[in-house]
Amino acid sequence: MFKRSSLNSSRWRRCSWLILLLSAQSGSVTVQAASADAVVLAEVVSTLSLVNQADMVFGDIASSNAPGAVILSPGGTRLTVGGAFVSSTVSSGPAVFDVVGLPNAVYAITLPVSVTLSGASGNSMVVDSFTSQPANTGLTDSGGQQNLFVGGRLNVNSNQAIGAYSGIMTVTIVYN
Repeated sequence: MFKRSSLNSSRWRRCSWLILLLSAQSGSVTVQAASADAVVLAEVVSTLSLVNQADMVFGDIASSNAPGAVILSPGGTRLTVGGAFVSSTVSSGPAVFDVVGLPNAVYAITLPVSVTLSGASGNSMVVDSFTSQPANTGLTDSGGQQNLFVGGRLNVNSNQAIGAYSGIMTVTIVYN
């Protein structure tokens, strides 16, 4: 028996080595990997700025017992409607802004929906229907500049109280 068990033991060792060798070869897998590079880009551009050069001025206005309006175009022309009247000797004009940014850049213009003008006595008027030149979008010149003109419609109440009225208008521009 001893001989036989030694034979079995020897066979067992050879079989186990063979099993280990085969499992090591069959278990080895060649792993392949790939990689690539990409360039990451960013550009810091000059900011877009809007500087007020002139305020919107409707000039001297007279009211009557009927409501009316004064329409001021971006080009500076005044038109009256209804019971509002203007003096032709008093100057008026649109708001004027300097746009400064990148050369030949397109930008979007956002005008207010309305602005309330308040007087010292607590009375008010509303400016709405704002328009601009350029309208909706602008384009800076080769030096990165452009003038932006803004007009609007001043709604004058019937028998509007006498006095000076003012309010704040916000115009926003952003690169397109």
